[in-house]
Amino acid sequence: MCRPVATPDTQGAFYRGWRLTAIDGTTFDLPDTKANVEAFGRPPRSGRGEQNVGCSQLRLVGLVECGTHAIFEAAVGALRAGEQTLARAVLVSLRPGMLLLADRGFYGVDLWRNAAATGADLLWRVRKDLVLPVVEQLSDGS
Repeated sequence: MCRPVATPDTQGAFYRGWRLTAIDGTTFDLPDTKANVEAFGRPPRSGRGEQNVGCSQLRLVGLVECGTHAIFEAAVGALRAGEQTLARAVLVSLRPGMLLLADRGFYGVDLWRNAAATGADLLWRVRKDLVLPVVEQLSDGS
């Protein structure tokens, strides 16, 4: 069973009582067989605009425990599956007491709500051009 493995003494695994976790995605090259191309797909184009180039690839999104780098939940799909789609499947392993870090590719209200519903706390980056309304101005200016 995959699960977080850090102890309170594990360097970089906790911050102010939170177990630090992160979500991220990647792709893996697969053997270039007809079955893999049909099941997972190929990159749609190269940097030069060429179509259907390279090996077939799968997409993976995982939850990782910071400090140990242990992957404790993962979802695999076709290359055409988006990271946000696969992310929904891994959020079930979040728990209260975890702080989930995510990059700007995961920002979205529905995904945020799903992650927050687990009881985990969230710290996610957003695109630099995203304009969020000021809800409350705090005394420190933030």
